[in-house]
Amino acid sequence: MADLNQHHYALSGEDLQARVLFKDKLIIVLNKPAGIAVHAGPSGGANLEDYFDALKFELPHAPWLAHRLDRDTSGCLILGRQKKSLSRLGKLFESGGITKTYWAIVHGGPKDDRGIIDGYLGNARTPSRWYMRARRQH
Repeated sequence: MADLNQHHYALSGEDLQARVLFKDKLIIVLNKPAGIAVHAGPSGGANLEDYFDALKFELPHAPWLAHRLDRDTSGCLILGRQKKSLSRLGKLFESGGITKTYWAIVHGGPKDDRGIIDGYLGNARTPSRWYMRARRQH
């Protein structure tokens, strides 16, 4: 198995099992930590899917991703445990029956109660990965 020594911690199959928030015969909801990709992607590397065998529990196969969260995002990750539930989850995400809500935790804040947002978030790249970065509007 791949070594998930990302940032300041390592993750094992047992650690992943401890992050299960909900499990039934159709789905698993997992508390995904920030700093770990959910799948290898084009650049490869360690990812949560490397450990999905630890989430088989009583089934003969590992679960599948119903959606993705970015490497730097923590939150609830839904996995399908059966092909029929995976298909249904896909349709629910597509139709808006399931939505994602993102919360940002920030240090500090604006000095004034009002203002104008004069920037946006944009992709930035290094040779090994991409990330979001504040950009100024021209």
